[in-house]
Amino acid sequence: QLDVTGLDAVVGMVATPLLNDLFQHHPELPFVHVTDATPEFLRDAYGWQIPPEADILEARIAKRAMATVYSSDTIARRAGQDLGLPGFDPDIIPFGVNIDALPEICPKKSPLDRLELLFVGLDWMRKGGDIAIAALDALRDGGRDAHLSIIGTCPERHRNRSDVTYLGYLDKNRPRDTAKITAAYNRAHLLLLPSRADCTPMVISEAMAHGTPVIATDIGGVGSMIRASGGGRTMPEFSKPRDWAAMVMDITDDQAGYAFIADAGFDHVQTCGSWAAWARELEALLRAKIGKATAPDRSITAA
Repeated sequence: QLDVTGLDAVVGMVATPLLNDLFQHHPELPFVHVTDATPEFLRDAYGWQIPPEADILEARIAKRAMATVYSSDTIARRAGQDLGLPGFDPDIIPFGVNIDALPEICPKKSPLDRLELLFVGLDWMRKGGDIAIAALDALRDGGRDAHLSIIGTCPERHRNRSDVTYLGYLDKNRPRDTAKITAAYNRAHLLLLPSRADCTPMVISEAMAHGTPVIATDIGGVGSMIRASGGGRTMPEFSKPRDWAAMVMDITDDQAGYAFIADAGFDHVQTCGSWAAWARELEALLRAKIGKATAPDRSITAA
């Protein structure tokens, strides 16, 4: 059982059951519920078989929380209806990028006459790996010299293509794999993310942190991530591979325009895309909710 002695609040990171247990044992302790989706969104987007009890529990925590914080405005806007809470007014703080140390300088890319594309995903179909391959084919059929690197999973039939480099599954907890991931981002001109379902995928921020613009399907919280940063473009759901190829061409045909997008994404992550920036926003929210906003020197203890 959690020792809450001396705590002003508890912050639960996608921890609905744990927060419910905490509230039952310590109903007097304020808590903040941080998450990126509702059960109904996960059913709609992922097709997951989530029992109705999950909605009841999620709504209970949202009602009792000192604050509920979503990682995107898209989920925040639908949360009240999903949870059956009229007038529900959650807060929004985008998640930080999952990189130990952000690059201090925007990596310099190779010339755009040979395009280096990147796809990252473990769920090949949900992440739209087949669309990324088809977009690569459309680019090459149109006369564009393009190459695709793949991190995660990939059907065997694509792995030996001369225009595809399959890097396999890479674990960030292993220094050698981290180095390969970093090199792939630095080398890539664009990250393609043709997802059929997603919440707020961190690969978007990871790519931008390495000066790599992103083209992604406008679903879940993806659109808000890209629009807030200016570091990429979104595609309508069900866009054809030729449309993806056309967007790649549009972004990379103009060197100055490409550099502007790459710099915008890089600068956004540097200024407000880190977990340190997330923590600053959360602290400001905690001070306002707890009522200590007028005492800036008084530290807040949270677990």
